[in-house]
Amino acid sequence: MSIKPFSEVAKYYDYLFEDVDYEYWAQYISRIFTFSRLRVKDVLEVGCGTGNLTKYLKSLGYNVVGIDVSEDMIKVAKKKLPDVQFYVGDARSFSLDVDFDAIVSTFDSLNNILEPEELFMVFKNFKRHLRSGGILVCDLNTTYAMQTVWNEALFVKVLRDGIYSIWKGEYLGNGRAKLTLTLFVPYGDNLYRKIEEVYTEQGYTLNQVKSLLLKAGFINVWAFDELSFEKPNVKSKRITYAAI
Repeated sequence: MSIKPFSEVAKYYDYLFEDVDYEYWAQYISRIFTFSRLRVKDVLEVGCGTGNLTKYLKSLGYNVVGIDVSEDMIKVAKKKLPDVQFYVGDARSFSLDVDFDAIVSTFDSLNNILEPEELFMVFKNFKRHLRSGGILVCDLNTTYAMQTVWNEALFVKVLRDGIYSIWKGEYLGNGRAKLTLTLFVPYGDNLYRKIEEVYTEQGYTLNQVKSLLLKAGFINVWAFDELSFEKPNVKSKRITYAAI
């Protein structure tokens, strides 16, 4: 029986990504806000997961609202940050009765949108939830990343509480890759419960993303190599976009 992605793994998500410097990511996003010369106070984080980045954005003084397609991830986020508003919703179609100064979507959340037409729907929906002159900051893995990092990748790691994780990547062609995550969770003497989830991501080129953002109504689009202010290149694996 297949398991719905981001369901059972939600309770172990923070174990998997303990080495991610979410504080630095939040500071980087804040620097992009400063770069844009916009006054940003109210922020919507789309694909917020369990609220790790949310926590640090909030610590920087932003009013943050989180939304994620996974109900299980949102349950974890609400327990961690009970004073933050969290919603379950799809990036393509969520509808909130409030506008924001900024929308943030990181950690290649939008690569889970597999068709350019649907990514356009996402950008249109984001634009609809931004105040006049508001900014979108998002990142996406590139097709180059799919062909290299994800191609036949195999990562084995021991997590907290004796949990083993195995990540196995497979390039499917046309900029698309599949990642299988297997967890072995102890539940007795030398006994383990196996959890397996499969994720598919679509890589996008710089030109594809810029074109879709402009088509969605954004006027100015900047692109940076991962967690920097350097220009992307043909070997960039993740590109951060800022659009107004």
